Amino acid sequence: DCYPCFQRANDREINLRPPDGGPGRNEPVTDDLLALVALMLGTVTFDGFSATPAWDDFRRFSVDLIGAGGGDVLNSLVLADTLGVLLVPVGFLLVYLLFARFMARYAKGRAGALEIARIFGVSLIPIALAYNIAHFINLLLIQGQLIIPLSSDPFSFGWDLFGTVDYSLNLTIINPRVLWFLSVALIVSGHVLAVYLAHLAAVRTFGDRVTVMKSQYPMLTLMVVYTVISLWIIAQPIIE
Repeated sequence: DCYPCFQRANDREINLRPPDGGPGRNEPVTDDLLALVALMLGTVTFDGFSATPAWDDFRRFSVDLIGAGGGDVLNSLVLADTLGVLLVPVGFLLVYLLFARFMARYAKGRAGALEIARIFGVSLIPIALAYNIAHFINLLLIQGQLIIPLSSDPFSFGWDLFGTVDYSLNLTIINPRVLWFLSVALIVSGHVLAVYLAHLAAVRTFGDRVTVMKSQYPMLTLMVVYTVISLWIIAQPIIE
C-alpha cells in the first residue's frame, strides 16, 4: 500500500490477507478510489448496454435526427458511443452522491454527504468487481486460450517450444447457459457482499439500531436498482 512507509519502518514484515480484507476494515475510501469505482461500474455497464437492441435503436435514432455525418472516424454513431462511455460513469457517480445526500440526513450532523459517500464507497467495490468479472469472463475463457499457442512462439520466430503453436480456440469451452447463470450468480453475490459492507459501515457510522436501519434504505434502493439494470442487460440479446 505504501512502499516508502514499509521501507522506513523499523519492524518490516509481509502479511497475506484475503482479497476482501481491505473492504472488510470499513475504512472510508479516498476520492480517487471512489471515482475509479464509479468508472469501473459505468464503463462496464455501458459496454454491455451498447451491445443491446435498445442502444442500437438509439444510435439509429441519432442518425435519423442529425444525420450520419463525418466519415469512418468521426460520425454520429461514434459520437453517441463516445458520449455514452463518458457520461454513464459520471451519471453513476452523481446518482451515488445523490443517495449519499439522502443518507447524510440520518448522520445527525456527524458527517456530510461527501463524507458519507466516502464511508459507504467501500460497499461499491464488490459490485464493481462482480460486474467486471461477469462481463469479461467469456472473453477470458475464449481469448485467454491464445496464451497456449503464444507460449510456444512468444516472439513470432517460428518456434514451437511446447508443441502448442497450432492450437485452435475451443469456442465451446463453456456452455452459454452455464455462462449466463454464472454471470447472474457473480452479480448477485457482489451485491449481497455490498449490502453486508454497507451494513457494517452504517453500524460504525450511526450507532443506534433505528438510525442504522433507516440509513440503509437509500443505499439498499440504489443497490437494487443497480442489480435490476445489470440483470436486464445480460438478459438482452447481443447484436454485435
